[in-house]
Amino acid sequence: MLKHLTDFFKSVFIRKAPQQPLSWKDILKDEQALITPLKRRRTMLLPSNRIFLWKTEAPVQKKKIQTGLNFMFQFNHGEEHFVIKTQRAFEQKLVDEALPKISALMRKKSRTEASEEDISMQLAAEFENFKDINLKTTLEFADDKRISKLLVNGSEFEVIRNGIPISTVSITLTPIVGQFCMPTIAYNIKGTRVQLHWFVKDQKETGKSEKLGPTQKDNDSLKLAFEDEAARTFKLHGYSFRHSGPYFQPDEKDVSRLVAVVVESGKDHPAYAAISSRPISQLHDEVITDEQVKWCEEISLEDDSTIRIMSYNILADLYLNLTLPQEQLFFNYCQKSSQRIIYRTPIFLKQLHDFIHSARCSLIFLQEVDLSRHENFIVPFLNTISYSSEIAKKVGTVSEGVAIIFDSQRFQVISSKCYGVAELASGDILGILETSEESKERFSTRPTVLQIVVLKDSRTGKLLVCGNTHLHHNPIDEHVKVLQALTCTRKLLEIYEETRELNKGIEVLVLFGGDFNSTPNGAVFNLMSMGNLPKEDAVWNCDSKITPQDIKIDKKMDCLTGTPEYTNYTASSQKDGFVGCLDYIWGVGATSIRHCPLPSHEKVIKYTALPSPISPSDHLPIICDIKI
Repeated sequence: MLKHLTDFFKSVFIRKAPQQPLSWKDILKDEQALITPLKRRRTMLLPSNRIFLWKTEAPVQKKKIQTGLNFMFQFNHGEEHFVIKTQRAFEQKLVDEALPKISALMRKKSRTEASEEDISMQLAAEFENFKDINLKTTLEFADDKRISKLLVNGSEFEVIRNGIPISTVSITLTPIVGQFCMPTIAYNIKGTRVQLHWFVKDQKETGKSEKLGPTQKDNDSLKLAFEDEAARTFKLHGYSFRHSGPYFQPDEKDVSRLVAVVVESGKDHPAYAAISSRPISQLHDEVITDEQVKWCEEISLEDDSTIRIMSYNILADLYLNLTLPQEQLFFNYCQKSSQRIIYRTPIFLKQLHDFIHSARCSLIFLQEVDLSRHENFIVPFLNTISYSSEIAKKVGTVSEGVAIIFDSQRFQVISSKCYGVAELASGDILGILETSEESKERFSTRPTVLQIVVLKDSRTGKLLVCGNTHLHHNPIDEHVKVLQALTCTRKLLEIYEETRELNKGIEVLVLFGGDFNSTPNGAVFNLMSMGNLPKEDAVWNCDSKITPQDIKIDKKMDCLTGTPEYTNYTASSQKDGFVGCLDYIWGVGATSIRHCPLPSHEKVIKYTALPSPISPSDHLPIICDIKI
């Protein structure tokens, strides 16, 4: 800075020889403090002859230049490739300020004092005669789509506006032999279609590692390049290509190797590479639900009026505090490594694939669905097999909910709604709650939701009113669960009647899946199966202050899945464990044909209880075939 000041005063007071051509140091001298050299990201590959533009219109935290027009491109000088990413203030004149400064930055980046003719960014000749082109600011340039090209070192570069649809790519899931590995992709532009190309590292990893991500050495060694840019094929130094596709199923021969993925979204966008957090591991046993899949494969569905449906609580990561010592975990019999979401998700995705592709389940009710897991893995996975998912988030800040998955080639969504159960309470339910402040508070603060999705079956023409919920879990609040179940069922039947009224002549059915957190001998089951619950029922003893009433629903419901011995098995957890049936699918107008047997008890207790290395949840899925 002192040198620049000295030079400035010399230029004012001292007569000197005619000025020499300016170097990049002279042009950028006022911005030196603002320029942070861009470390080349070998995990991002820019296409040739493209300049990417995007606006930063809101201040970005920790950025010295807060707003402006961003430029990013790659240019060659000699045998080297250089990436420029810079931001120009919106008010800068494009021709007289922004482009000369970018040219100077290019010369600085290439460590050369070459002339502007050799290394520069300029306006293409065809745009030089535009009216007031010399007055145009970078902001005006960003919005003027007529200017479609710039010259970089004399070569035409196409201007791509808002052409960075992907923000980041990572592989957080643990690659497991035979299971499904998918990347986490953060999008700037939702709905961007991508192609994935999978690689494995040539060299195997040695030693046991619990690292939570690639090391700096791993990232530094990753060099992404085009094998053939026109054909959109890639190469990664030190990695061998396996296949292109939306997911990767590691092979046994690749155990102990890291996985890499290249994600691209077309010739006008950057491609990205990412490395797996951990090397490929071996699964030494069958997944617990493989027995159910085999049963379903052997049992054919009679006709289009017979469908296979399933309900499954998949265990939200939200409730697993794995920072505690192993002995203090709720599922203390299950090693932390087998409880981590990055381990359980690949197994769940394989389950989901098998339940749909092999077992032919066309309608699935899920509970405890983490929102991030749904967005990053479940939805992208379902898109590859023509299935769709509707999710309903729990009330408040709870980041999980329930989801209904269905065959989108067969079913059409007529409506999809989510209701906070506490907000639906009315009439006799409120009357009961008003008699006990404690029960009222407990009921009104639960984040429980009721999801209702109305589907039209293209094969039979029938309408399915599908409900999904996950009732309150605490066993001391059985009466609260009863009131929740009553609230949900009444709303579901209300929608059922409305749907019938609006679609006269079309058969309408009700399917209600979920984790009801109540056993077959409990009051919830009795209410739904019998259609009523008397005020004398023992469930009301849960709160001595409450004044109960006889309660009823307009239609009793059929339990389509039956009552197996258990659907939840946590017998040896740190707190008192539980063994019992909590999960059901209820129906009105549907007939149960058969129930899929649950996995063998030997499988369930092989690793003490659930979850386990072969079971990603503490629940088991329930499956049945029904006639609609």
